[in-house]
Amino acid sequence: VEKQSASFQRYGVWADWDTPYLTLQPEYEAAQIDVFGKMVLKGHIYRGFKPVNWSPSSRTALAEAELEYPEGHISQSIYVGFNVVDAAPCLA
Repeated sequence: VEKQSASFQRYGVWADWDTPYLTLQPEYEAAQIDVFGKMVLKGHIYRGFKPVNWSPSSRTALAEAELEYPEGHISQSIYVGFNVVDAAPCLA
């Protein structure tokens, strides 16, 4: 983290370098879980179907923002359903 901070400062990035938040700190993770829990209680989180954009070349899922389509593109996407065997109770 110190090396990255030094590089960013050299590049001229402005930040609170004396008190950074680090995403792997337990306090940060706990705060994220707290916010997520509040969103669940308010009904902002729901379960539904959503396609997963998959890159065969990099063998990884892609974010919507990473997708670029040429003019006139016709998607050849397919939707695949999988049966869940022995689902955890929280997923039922």
